[in-house]
Amino acid sequence: ILSPFKLNINYQKYKKIFDLFSQKIRQGETYQIKICTKYKNKSEINSVNFFWKLMKINSSPESFMIRDKDFSIVSCSPETLIDKKGKNIITKPIAGTLRKNKKTNKRQALSFFRNNDKETKEHNMIVDMERNDLSKICIPGSVKISKLKYIEEYKDLFHCVSEISGKLDPKKSIKDIIQSMMPGGSVIGCPKINTLNLLNQQEKENRNVYTGSFGYIKSNLDMRFNIIIRSILNYKGINEISAASGVIIGSNAKKEYQENFIKAKSLLDLYSK
Repeated sequence: ILSPFKLNINYQKYKKIFDLFSQKIRQGETYQIKICTKYKNKSEINSVNFFWKLMKINSSPESFMIRDKDFSIVSCSPETLIDKKGKNIITKPIAGTLRKNKKTNKRQALSFFRNNDKETKEHNMIVDMERNDLSKICIPGSVKISKLKYIEEYKDLFHCVSEISGKLDPKKSIKDIIQSMMPGGSVIGCPKINTLNLLNQQEKENRNVYTGSFGYIKSNLDMRFNIIIRSILNYKGINEISAASGVIIGSNAKKEYQENFIKAKSLLDLYSK
């Protein structure tokens, strides 16, 4: 029996957090912050079947599935946090979401992201932060924006993505890379430490695996990690689907609240079938 999903906070509670964070932004304590909402219900899922159905309707470059005796995670994550091959390292932050409709194509979506002041500011802040993170572990002068503001298309939305690359400093270890790059800035905000402290004060529920990272480290020390978004966690008969949108100066509470639903929609739609 499929029980309906319930959202952990309604719009009124979301708006209260939104207004508080907007004030913190005006006071200079943070520049951009991600508010997380969570859909939950009680039931088990067949994670293998769910994963293959999800891949058919919303295949994503960082998708994965884990099934253990105590839990399962199914994710159609589109976001690459770390892609290290030899001395080369790449990160691909996503900052910008546009709901799809029948009239909008990739070219029009790109025009929207480039000409919308709020979306431009948000994207530029995340790109600058990720450049800074890479600069901590890369040879000075090697960090560059390989691709700036291109569009990726998914079932229900368009995303604005940039690619940032660098040459690793030979003195830096795997531990240094992980410490510098995690947690992913695009799902927390900017600057990281201050923003994390604000989130810890306001988010009443643990994010669990959401906005963590899944990936691998090879024997030759090449590595790849995503950001765990667009995911459904099943644990002790509880399903969780989380989503977050960014708040900056000029953000609109209703629009950001609705954006969280758009991001979770492909998972919610598939679950209900």
